[in-house]
Amino acid sequence: MKLSLIVPCYNESKSLEAFSKEVFDILDSIAKNSDEALKFECIFINDGSKDNTIELLYALKSMQPYPINKIAESKYTLAQDSTTHNLATPPKNCDIKVIDFTRNFGKEAAMYAGLKESNGDCVVIMDADLQDPPQLLPQMFKKWSQGEADIIYARRINRAGEGFVRSKLSEGFYTLHNLISSVHLESGVRDFRLLDRQVVNALLSMSEYHRFSKAMFEWVGFRKIGLEYENVPRHQGSSGWSLWKLFKYSVEGFISFSTMPLRIAFILGFIMSLLSLGYGIYAIIDALCFGNVVRGWTSLVALIVFIGGMQLIILGIIGEYIARIYEQVKRRPIYIKRYDNKISQQKMF
Repeated sequence: MKLSLIVPCYNESKSLEAFSKEVFDILDSIAKNSDEALKFECIFINDGSKDNTIELLYALKSMQPYPINKIAESKYTLAQDSTTHNLATPPKNCDIKVIDFTRNFGKEAAMYAGLKESNGDCVVIMDADLQDPPQLLPQMFKKWSQGEADIIYARRINRAGEGFVRSKLSEGFYTLHNLISSVHLESGVRDFRLLDRQVVNALLSMSEYHRFSKAMFEWVGFRKIGLEYENVPRHQGSSGWSLWKLFKYSVEGFISFSTMPLRIAFILGFIMSLLSLGYGIYAIIDALCFGNVVRGWTSLVALIVFIGGMQLIILGIIGEYIARIYEQVKRRPIYIKRYDNKISQQKMF
């Protein structure tokens, strides 16, 4: 039996040492408590990091400082601020794999690459910043091995340490998404979860260029169990998710799993047409029967500006859907990885 661990990394050089120590210790304990022989594979995806994350990942793979001259020969752009590391030794039954993206393709692409590379009977996705508590791994594996569920996810029960504005915006996103989409998203659920192999195969069959995994995990179905935990602050560094990136990610969620924005645009247009028709009939009757001619241009200009703004919003919504169709039919690779100075492309189909 094999357990695969997928770890997307973006500028995680300050977290990898602590991450390796905690996770490898827990993997050791899982193997010792398992009733059958258990193997692991840890798949680290370097998502275009600008620090020396890739150096640490290859050091972890070889368990010796990655030679600086070798890095130069490989033409990796690395921050050579450290040549010695305190990385933990991987368990003997653990295979370390490193996928190096040619640029930053995003976490969704990194998770997809990890799923494509994995060959375990079950797969765990978790971040390297230790906000996904590794202590839940034994519980996840136990519930899966006992056949209780095909997906075991983690849900944080609070947002301690998170900014007020960011927290409220996140809650608003989940509320709005669940109103307009048939796929229900539970607030506080991150990408941290264990997936059965058949779930992984189902996810890989969805070859979408714009991926929104939070909803994909729900859409594929299967039996699910949630584990609750207290929010854990990031171990080191700062999050790469700015408010603008979170906004774009939210739009991705709305567009990917709901056609409700298009329906809302249609309903608004229909209502405005009825109101305009009704007001036009009223104005004609008022002018012919009572001689009251509408004077002044202020209200007319305001109405035109309002309608023009609504038209632009509706065109923008339609444009978002058309843009995704356009990008999908181009069939560009979801990511491009670098390996031994050679570029290999991972096609969508």
